[in-house]
Amino acid sequence: MKKILVLGDIHANYPALQAIQNYVREYRFDRIINTGDFTVYGTFPNETIQWFRKRKKSVSILGGTDRRVLKILKGKKLKRPKKEEKRVMYYWTSENLRPDNVKYLQSLPRQTDFTIDNVRIGLFHGTFDNEDETLFASSPESRFRELAKGSTFQVHIMGHSHTPYYKIIDGVHFVNPGSVGRMFDGDPRAAFAILKLSSGEIAVEHFRISYPVEEVIKGLKKNRLPEIYAKMYRLGKKLN
Repeated sequence: MKKILVLGDIHANYPALQAIQNYVREYRFDRIINTGDFTVYGTFPNETIQWFRKRKKSVSILGGTDRRVLKILKGKKLKRPKKEEKRVMYYWTSENLRPDNVKYLQSLPRQTDFTIDNVRIGLFHGTFDNEDETLFASSPESRFRELAKGSTFQVHIMGHSHTPYYKIIDGVHFVNPGSVGRMFDGDPRAAFAILKLSSGEIAVEHFRISYPVEEVIKGLKKNRLPEIYAKMYRLGKKLN
């Protein structure tokens, strides 16, 4: 059996990533997958990126926050987000990223695919034809059918919506692990998934675990970042 740790939307929440590492310590993974959004909103972007850089079995792609940070670092103006309390988080990140971690982000693709145990897996932040598309468990089944029809993958691993789900539509497996670092459903615990492959059989298990939220709050306060984010992390809700 092949086991894959599926992570995404970490948003520089290294305490949550560490909690997951401790929780799965006894597992041996054949691959660690990251759907993107290493950065922004938490104050541990360097630690988060370093965690993946140290793991040879990891496969990562860029998310929307990562792309916007790289845009800022190229000297381009940021059109989105519009709200100043969000923009300040992007600019803080761009000012505090180490050069070697910037270089690493610049090396990453926007999507990728690979084969494990004869199962072809596509890794996307949104979807394979729209990297900013936000799909939820409640999204119309017709959209999943459309994606399945045009797909060359048996498994689609997607992020961006911060919503855990697992659907099998027309023989195609759609997996969203939820957000490691910034859940929106009123449950502040970190979310992740484990994908298991065995002789063509595909199984997915979702997890929610507690992590030291106050460590994230401490980082926000230390860097004098907008107080609304402390409230969001504590509540597990999106307030802006």
